[in-house]
Amino acid sequence: MADTSGSDHAKHERAAGAPGPSRAGSAVRFLTGIGALFVLAGFAAWSVLSLHAPSPAGVDAPPASFSADRAMEHVEQSARVPHPTGSAANDEVRAHLIDRLTGLGLQPRVNSTLGVVVRGPDRVNAAAVDNIVAVIPGTDSTGRVFLAAHYDSAQFSPGAGDDSAGTATILEIARALQDAPPLRNDVVLLFTDAEESGTIGSEGFLASDPLAADGGVVLNFEARGASGPVVMFETSEGNAALARLYAATAPHPAATSAAVEVYRRLRNNTDFTNFLNSGDFTGMNSAFFDGAAVYHTPQDVPERLSRASLQAMGDNGLALTRALGSADLADFARPAPHDETYFTVLGSVAHYPGPWVWPLAGLSVVLTGAVAAIAWRTRRATALRLVAGTAAALVPLVIAPLAAYGVWRLLVLIRPGYGSVLDLWRPALLRIGIIVLAVAVFLAFLALTRRRIGTAAAGFGCLVWLTALGVVFAALAPGAAYLATLPALATGIAAAVALSVRMPWLRVTATLAGSLVAVLVLAPAIAMFFASLGMPMAAGPALFTVLLCFAAAPTLDLLFSMSAAESTTAGGRRYRLATAAVPMTAFASAAILLGVGTDVNDFDARHPEPAQLMYALDADTGSAHWLSENPPTDYTRRYLDAEAEAGDYLPFTRSGRESGPLEPAEVSGYFPYIHQRVQVGPAPTAELPAPALDVVSDVQAGRLRTITVHAAPGRPVRMITVGVDAGGGTVEGVRIESADAGEAGGEGRDLGGDAVGSSTSAVTFHGPTSLGITLRYRISGDGPVRLRAVGGSDGLDGLPGYVAPPDGVDIAGTHSSGLLMVATERVLD
Repeated sequence: MADTSGSDHAKHERAAGAPGPSRAGSAVRFLTGIGALFVLAGFAAWSVLSLHAPSPAGVDAPPASFSADRAMEHVEQSARVPHPTGSAANDEVRAHLIDRLTGLGLQPRVNSTLGVVVRGPDRVNAAAVDNIVAVIPGTDSTGRVFLAAHYDSAQFSPGAGDDSAGTATILEIARALQDAPPLRNDVVLLFTDAEESGTIGSEGFLASDPLAADGGVVLNFEARGASGPVVMFETSEGNAALARLYAATAPHPAATSAAVEVYRRLRNNTDFTNFLNSGDFTGMNSAFFDGAAVYHTPQDVPERLSRASLQAMGDNGLALTRALGSADLADFARPAPHDETYFTVLGSVAHYPGPWVWPLAGLSVVLTGAVAAIAWRTRRATALRLVAGTAAALVPLVIAPLAAYGVWRLLVLIRPGYGSVLDLWRPALLRIGIIVLAVAVFLAFLALTRRRIGTAAAGFGCLVWLTALGVVFAALAPGAAYLATLPALATGIAAAVALSVRMPWLRVTATLAGSLVAVLVLAPAIAMFFASLGMPMAAGPALFTVLLCFAAAPTLDLLFSMSAAESTTAGGRRYRLATAAVPMTAFASAAILLGVGTDVNDFDARHPEPAQLMYALDADTGSAHWLSENPPTDYTRRYLDAEAEAGDYLPFTRSGRESGPLEPAEVSGYFPYIHQRVQVGPAPTAELPAPALDVVSDVQAGRLRTITVHAAPGRPVRMITVGVDAGGGTVEGVRIESADAGEAGGEGRDLGGDAVGSSTSAVTFHGPTSLGITLRYRISGDGPVRLRAVGGSDGLDGLPGYVAPPDGVDIAGTHSSGLLMVATERVLD
């Protein structure tokens, strides 16, 4: 913004006989720009590298410290095979955990109960769960610190990262605590069951265990990948005290309050969600996200798990446990009056109170107005050009994210198997390519606007959008406002200085300083967004890369060998060539990176293509279909030939209608994880037993009808869904009883609230035994009632017409991959 534009000021220079641009001057300017670019790139690399996990400690590490190598012994033991809830393998993992805790001198117990999670009348998940609980007592406890992780895995995944890494972290923390002087506060070690089935285990613990009654502070350990920094991505409301503790305590911080804002708006859930929903807990949720291609797949094995990430998780967890275990928990176990804004800078955490968000946003507005006044008074730009610059700056803000999305769609077109993944196997080059592409889009904008309206006007437009987005974030996502507001403040101050001084070196120094602030703020966030969002959502990191370019606009302008003022006296062809060379070089670099990155990301035996396929059989009619929630790949195309509404092909979603599409909730609700639209194809009918659906009693009292139904799987299954359609009536109450819950499960659970009040209801019970479940419905109305039951097992081997995936193809990481469903139905008049 320091350069003179091609407006009145430049005209006065030419009238006074100002010489045209010299080759020496252009060379100095270009070399200055290259030097500044290297400085910015160096600080960006430093910022990103500071997030990297530490070297893992060996088994000979000091006893009171955390050792990833010691923790890996548990990972290797528990992640040998998939162990979903209710499986014999999960029983073995539970026994191993109990044995390890007992060996540490603790007294673990099993919290066996019936857990139920309700997300709507057609989305009720239940299971007889076996949570493991152990307590390390404090010397003078002021409350309880809960360390939580789940020990079950997804149906085909050994779960080394998700979540043997979390359970191993807790075990190693417990060992370290036992080898040190006791803490002041009680530390509760909680290993939950059935998290992958809908966070059911933690709900059961919170509903039934006395230790949960008084609340506390929970540290939850999760993973959605196999490597990368351990990001503290979620907190309870009013996180100021906890965020400050994290900033002062975590030895390997990787955190941003923007992630908290994003996660609060997502539909994703972990066990931490149930703790927060209870209203009695505060806490922090941490996970590593890189290497997400293994998530929920057979590839999530110990040898792929990064010991460095495990070390970072353990070091942070142990430090936070000791800090909370020694503190007066009254200061942390209740929400603070406000959230804190925080972010990682060069290995530390910068933070400030949430109430500062609006004053800082307001200050950036005032500063932006001041820059406009200085630019106009110094004749660097007219009012019309400032408006034009603001309008023009919107272009890269829109084009760069669209270009990133286009790159992703092109990659999926080249390799359809990536249409369903969270991230690629080897995304590094493609991530850098997306960043360079976004920079190239911005440089093209700068090249096209700098001569027409001047650098000052173009830079002002960038500042306006930084400021405006800061205000928008302040209103909608306060924890993310710093991503725009702080760069806007730094850029505004730098621009005001640069426009007010005549010394070139001072202008360059001021603009470079402002650019560096933006790099330190935004570069770590871009890296964390790429790791957590993955390549399918590369448009997000591309957007923030453009914001970084907005803040660095005056510095990036130095890459053009002529200033905007000099360009007005230079020959048109010479200027166009010199100007076009900058963005074209960036576009060429992006193309090379994206091309090589695409070539590198081919599928092979170690990096298999994900395949998602299901089989649905209506036992009453003998109709069977292959289904997939993902676009066809070379492997699945042999089974699939059309796209359709799921409700037309999944027998358990029929609701007694003669015709017409089902609502999305009706499709996904009667069996979890199934989306509204699916790929379908006809399948041979397999000879498979349907679930037993027996009406135990059917009593009518006035307009209230009570129907008791017993459903048994009929074959080994991972889950069974029982649904009811009351026709014109309303399901007023539902009670679920399970023989699997044992005495600790009590007599069952009555479901209310969101589970009732509709004409339909569906309960999915996970990990059932052959004894099955009993459901009691209270229905108002006197019309016919339709009952449905579907049993879901894992694996399609042995089905007629099924061919196992070839080498280089593996099961996709979805909860419905490899699902074999058999359904039956009864109608009660």
